[in-house]
Amino acid sequence: MRVHITDAEKQRWEVPYDLLPREQPLRVKQNTGWSRKKKNLISLSNNTSSYSSELVFSYTSDPFSFAVKRKSNGDTLFDSSSNEFNTLVFKDQYLEISTKLPKDVSLYGLGENTQAHGIKLYPSDPYTLYTTDVSAINLNTDLYGAHPVYMDLRNEGGKPYAHGVLLLNSNAMDVFYRGTSLTYKVIGGVFDFYFFAGPTPLNVVDQYTSLIGRPAPMPYWAFGTILFSLSLTVL
Repeated sequence: MRVHITDAEKQRWEVPYDLLPREQPLRVKQNTGWSRKKKNLISLSNNTSSYSSELVFSYTSDPFSFAVKRKSNGDTLFDSSSNEFNTLVFKDQYLEISTKLPKDVSLYGLGENTQAHGIKLYPSDPYTLYTTDVSAINLNTDLYGAHPVYMDLRNEGGKPYAHGVLLLNSNAMDVFYRGTSLTYKVIGGVFDFYFFAGPTPLNVVDQYTSLIGRPAPMPYWAFGTILFSLSLTVL
């Protein structure tokens, strides 16, 4: 499922469509109530792969918020209204949005950086996406690529579920995970969210790479010389 939020009157920077081929969003103006004059300030679109999607989208116009739920068990995967900060900011050079999270979820992703405990997200650790192309020997450093996507693993009724959330935005951003909430703070662009229903981690990776592209297969010669000879002389 794709949830695309942009300015209804002015063009905003987005990842180019010729660089990452994908469907153009339907530009349907919605009154969000963000303005005292009640102008249509954003263009909101919701694209799903089919009407039988596992994900269900809903939104409130005034004050604006949206939620994404899993159809099979009613689990809320993303809710921009149900959080302690209740903040949604959409300015020219600053965007902010938060979602509430259960206490027992495990989050992975938000690369590419070097964290002391690997790819699992821990509360109160800062996650900055601002590519610097430096050596990976340094801890708490941004590396070559920016992947503002995370995988959420949780247990519902004794059954494990996984889903993924991608914010397709190439601007620098900070992501704050506080254990029960996650907040994006971005310096520009649009909110262009993709939700991958899973329900297994492998399904999430498959759905994510079907959007951004599969890794290129390595040619045999790139693995180096793997053949060797051994001479043994017995006197």
